[in-house]
Amino acid sequence: MDSLYPQQSRTDLIRRLAISSIAGQLTWIAIVVVAGLLEPGYSEVRDAVSVLGARDAAHPWIFDTAVAIWGISLILAALALALDAKRSWRGWLGPGLIAFTGLAQILDGFPFPADCRWTIDAGCRAREMAGELSWQHYAHGIAYFLGAIALMLSVFAMAWRFHGDERWGRLDLLALFGGLIGTLIVAGLFLLGSNEPGGDYGLVQRFALAAGGFWTLVLTVGLLVVHDDSGRLSALAPATRRARRTDR
Repeated sequence: MDSLYPQQSRTDLIRRLAISSIAGQLTWIAIVVVAGLLEPGYSEVRDAVSVLGARDAAHPWIFDTAVAIWGISLILAALALALDAKRSWRGWLGPGLIAFTGLAQILDGFPFPADCRWTIDAGCRAREMAGELSWQHYAHGIAYFLGAIALMLSVFAMAWRFHGDERWGRLDLLALFGGLIGTLIVAGLFLLGSNEPGGDYGLVQRFALAAGGFWTLVLTVGLLVVHDDSGRLSALAPATRRARRTDR
């Protein structure tokens, strides 16, 4: 493996990054659940997650903190995956897309907050459609859209990356199949979910976020399995046995 780090140091760093990423993902979920409980009139079925960080939300800083943690967790996962791969376009494309998604999530917090709670407030939605809100509000939506597309494309990129890598088994086929399913999920998020007050956008969005979170979790847990101490010893065993047979 063409790496920037010695084998043992690289393995230890990958494991630390993967564990930190998993911790960040779980923290994001917990904080968002708490923020939803504290937001007056909030519905998980109707309302987008990001309205918790709108300027007129009850506690926007909670969402800003949560989405920053989630974005960082994605970037940490991307760094670990890049270290696991060879230094090549094929090895770094998928991690690069995941890191871009992480950056987009961070920007959707305090840098580009929504002006108002558009899935709760019909007046906010009307001003949004009329183009009367701040540029940060519209940048919020663009960043979210680009991040979702990048994460979806990362599934196909990682399928290409895993192909032929025996350490990851048949995850290339699983990723390819997951990418096709993810395309349908993203299409449903932007085409089927009713992004209107009283709609069901929150439910559709949570399904899409859960799919993205599961994908990242599969990758980070996979890194821990691939770089497990016992796994490395098991992988060395066949080579040791062949060397012994040669010596005889």
